[in-house]
Amino acid sequence: MDHRTRILTAVILTFVVTFSIGFVTENIRESMTFLWTIEEGQEFVFAVIVTGITITNSSVSPPPFIEMNNTYISVEILSLPNVTIIFYADTFLENIVEPVKTRSRFSNGTDIPAEFRFTINRHISRCILPVGGWGHLDFFFPNQIDRPSSVHESYISRFQGDSFYFGYSVNETYEAREWHGIIDLETGVPHITSFLLFRKSQSQSFWYNVTMSLVT
Repeated sequence: MDHRTRILTAVILTFVVTFSIGFVTENIRESMTFLWTIEEGQEFVFAVIVTGITITNSSVSPPPFIEMNNTYISVEILSLPNVTIIFYADTFLENIVEPVKTRSRFSNGTDIPAEFRFTINRHISRCILPVGGWGHLDFFFPNQIDRPSSVHESYISRFQGDSFYFGYSVNETYEAREWHGIIDLETGVPHITSFLLFRKSQSQSFWYNVTMSLVT
């Protein structure tokens, strides 16, 4: 191989390697890029179902949130965090998941009781997510908890058919908490979002589950 051929071969190899690295880097960048397909001011209606029980000594009564049972709430997108390339799970949780993005009221226009309003907005907001980087988000967290009855604390994320499951679960000795959303891959809005709490003390124990299903 003469000198000119060696130079040409080296140039071609350099081009191929550079192109390949650039292609892989672009694919990685795209997989980490999230975007909003909904807008501030949009409204969604959810049907609310509440189940549970409260036991105080030998007395049985309805659970917290029972006033919300069989109601419809209108949820307005109030603000959406800035999104860009997300490299780390902690960044996604802090900057995207935890900010409250909504305000809500009953669909007839009346106010939701103040003691319920923040919790409802917080849990719905946690399940309204930007789209595009589902595979990257799935990589951040486990698909399931192997022993859900044991002491644990974990976020969970996984593809579930044509939707995406995203949630959080914690189990302690006298308390268990969980929330999750079944999220549309195209809009980032949950078809269903649900949260539950179980708590036990010497004088009282209770549990409740609040499930909100998207209507429109």
